[in-house]
Amino acid sequence: MELTQELRAHTGLKWVLDKLSPMSPFGRAAIRRLPWYGPGQRAALEEEFSNIAQAIPLWAENGAPFRAMTRCLPLFHDIRGSLDREAGSPFDLVELFEIKHFLLTLEQLIAAYERLAPFAGIALISMGEALDRIDPSGRRLPAFSIEDSQHPELGPLRAEKNALEARIRAAAGEERAALLECRRLLAVREDALELEVRRTMTAALMACLPEFLANMETLGRLDLILAKALLARRYGCIRPVLAEDGRICLRQVVHPQVAAALEERGDSFTPVDITLGRGCTVITGANMGGKTVSLRAVSLSLLLCQCGFFVFAEEACLPLFDRVALILADSGPGSGGLSSFGGEVHALDTLLRESRDTVFFLALDEFARGTNPQEGAALARTLVRYLNGLRCTALMTTHYDGVSDAAAAHYQVAGLVRTVDGDEGDDPRRRIARRMDYRLQPAPPGAPCPRDALRVCRLLKLDPELLALFSEEG
Repeated sequence: MELTQELRAHTGLKWVLDKLSPMSPFGRAAIRRLPWYGPGQRAALEEEFSNIAQAIPLWAENGAPFRAMTRCLPLFHDIRGSLDREAGSPFDLVELFEIKHFLLTLEQLIAAYERLAPFAGIALISMGEALDRIDPSGRRLPAFSIEDSQHPELGPLRAEKNALEARIRAAAGEERAALLECRRLLAVREDALELEVRRTMTAALMACLPEFLANMETLGRLDLILAKALLARRYGCIRPVLAEDGRICLRQVVHPQVAAALEERGDSFTPVDITLGRGCTVITGANMGGKTVSLRAVSLSLLLCQCGFFVFAEEACLPLFDRVALILADSGPGSGGLSSFGGEVHALDTLLRESRDTVFFLALDEFARGTNPQEGAALARTLVRYLNGLRCTALMTTHYDGVSDAAAAHYQVAGLVRTVDGDEGDDPRRRIARRMDYRLQPAPPGAPCPRDALRVCRLLKLDPELLALFSEEG
């Protein structure tokens, strides 16, 4: 499944990924190409979860081997560009220095990793022979130079050149000019010998390309596991249980991006509980009641789970889908110049065509709100019935009455149920938030949508004259 930039942004996945702290270029690359664990990859996903669970206490204990390993990861440079070269093109001295640095750091990291309980599926390949090729003296110094021992002519030539340097310093006139010419010829010969050494060394190192690439892939996965564990520890995320019956069960689920924004202004997020089975579940509720946030929290939880992350909830039992999709009326780029309604219909048609033979999850926010209410309600009801007949789990928010009649299940936001006095001078949005109960409550099919629009208008301090007119119409 493709995790598009639009899907990442609208669900909040981008916000979560931005909170990761990978330490190496390979970890950062692993984040850009997150794996998707579909229905046939349950064992691999459980392995990833177990690795994260194993890594969380390592951050808390911060023992010496773990510190040594985490000190090594930021030291790696990305040498993939150097390794991607045409045959016969030798490494230059800077590239050989970078490769030696990589191999030295890898050797140190492997030594630290071997002192820890190994993670499942994380096995680094020792590249001691490659390091010996680039550091034949075995001194393991961070600098790089071509050593005399790497070509039989290099030692004598360099000794001759050094002796010549001493004579040049003492000479003058024509003798000095002649010696300088001799030195130039020796330098040309030395460059030719070093080029020969670099060609041989390049061929030997490039023969180890599979080991280089495998280690980079493993380093990226190891770094990502540690970053996932640190994120889970920081935010109190939990390991999802993989559902066998296809039901989504979330208890006290949080949308972390919204929760962080609320915390910044001194408010708190209200976690929600929700259970979804096959077919389409409908959420109704008050304006500004958090329906969309609940929709996105469920979608984000599924994406995180199937990308191998712990989730922001107290309990989570989640199935695996081939695809998770979120369709918004105003989804921005990608609508191709269509109206908001045309854009969401086009996105829905594309999804259904591509997913007809798969098991998928679909979240729809206020479907058909971009058309007239009577027609929109009829379209939403029809879509609910249609989705109930597919191999999918769907969640739809709506303001339309009658849509929940056809739903597999129905939730309502508790709504404006709190009474608060003495805050008339406060920010209207905060006044609404204080009175709003954002929890989701099971409701019978066909239960009417709440009528809180006028109360919201009053709390937003709408012009009294206009509010009076609204009240007459209401």
